[in-house]
Amino acid sequence: MAGIKILLVEDDWIIAKEITLSLQDMGFEPVGTIDSGEEAIRQMPVLQPDLVLLDIGLSGDMTGIDTARQLKQQFKVPYIFLTALADQSTLEQAKLTEPYAYLVKPVSPESLYSSIEITMHNALQRKVPDVLPAEPLVKALQYEEGIFVKNKKRLEKVQLSDVLYIEAVDVYAMMYTVHGKYLLSNSLKSVEEKFPASHFMRVHRSFIVNTHKIEAIEENDLMLAGRAIPIGKTFREPVMSRLQVL
Repeated sequence: MAGIKILLVEDDWIIAKEITLSLQDMGFEPVGTIDSGEEAIRQMPVLQPDLVLLDIGLSGDMTGIDTARQLKQQFKVPYIFLTALADQSTLEQAKLTEPYAYLVKPVSPESLYSSIEITMHNALQRKVPDVLPAEPLVKALQYEEGIFVKNKKRLEKVQLSDVLYIEAVDVYAMMYTVHGKYLLSNSLKSVEEKFPASHFMRVHRSFIVNTHKIEAIEENDLMLAGRAIPIGKTFREPVMSRLQVL
C-alpha cells in the first residue's frame, strides 16, 4: 500500500522529522506535518490524507483525543494514535474514539509500517463491507511456485525462491524477499504449514527462513542478505542438524 497520503500531527519536531523520514523511506507520501489539532482540522479538506498519525498528547486547546473525535465525525478518515506513557484516564478516553491502532514513541520503522498496512486494510473493510480481504494461503505450495501478494494498488507475483525469510507481525506475517517486503494476511503458523518444508524452516517463534538463502551462522544468529535472524533456544538443535554443520 505504498503511495498512500499520510498526515502527521505531532508537536515534537524531532519525533516528527524521524517519522517523516521513515514514511518516505517506505514509499508512503507524507502530505504535511502539523503541530496542533486546530490546524490539522483546518487543513484536512486541503490535504485530503488517507491516514492520520495523531499525537495523543498534543498541547493547546484541542488535545489529540479532541482532534480524533473531529476526524471521526467530520472526515471519517482512519487514524493511529502516537503515544508516550499516558495515564489510565487518558487511555480510557482514547479508546472511546476507536482508533485503528496505537504506536508507542519512539516508533520503530517496523511497527510503523505494519500498523499502517493493517490500518489501511481494516479501513477498507469498514468502508466496503462486502469487499473480501486478500485470499489467504489455502494449500501447500511447491518451491517452484509463485504467490500473489498486495503491493500498492495491485497484486504482484512473488516466486517462493525469491523469499528470504518471514517474520511474525502481530497476527499477520511480513515476508521479506530479494526485491522487497510484503505484509501477508496469514499468521506465521499458517505460512509454516503452507510453505514447502524442504526449503523453509522455523528457526524462532517469530521467524521462518529460506534455508537456501542462509549465508552464514554467527553464534546464535543466521545471516541472510546482511540481516541477522535469531535462532530460538528450542529450535537450535533441529536447525543445526538441518544445516549439516560439520
